[in-house]
Amino acid sequence: MLIRFDYPKTLDNIIEDFFIADSVAPRPAFPAIDITEEGNEIKVTAEVPGVKKEDITISVENNVLTLSGERKPYEIPENAQVLLNEVRVRNFKRSIPFEHEINVDKISAELKDGVLQVVLPKAESAKVRTIEVK
Repeated sequence: MLIRFDYPKTLDNIIEDFFIADSVAPRPAFPAIDITEEGNEIKVTAEVPGVKKEDITISVENNVLTLSGERKPYEIPENAQVLLNEVRVRNFKRSIPFEHEINVDKISAELKDGVLQVVLPKAESAKVRTIEVK
């Protein structure tokens, strides 16, 4: 029996599986979000510590909310020795699709204490209607 050993690809997979998959915990999505629905609106709450409101972009297209921005670096004094570095400086982007039509003209957003809250009112066509039987 002849077995073909695809050297570069197979070796890369073995190394990746051995060193990376078991030793590195998966990074959680940033920003972490919660989504709630209250009556005729949807609220998206995102944790964005260290991000200024001018560094956040919120857009809605085809009922997909996209939160993007940048957590910029803070200054570390020249004479300081870094003992642990877990705070990441990075760009972020999260897109959240919704099944309901969103009234884009009435979307509001507020950033307070590192928590971003975006309120997305449903469009009239998405609201529940009660029909009277005659």
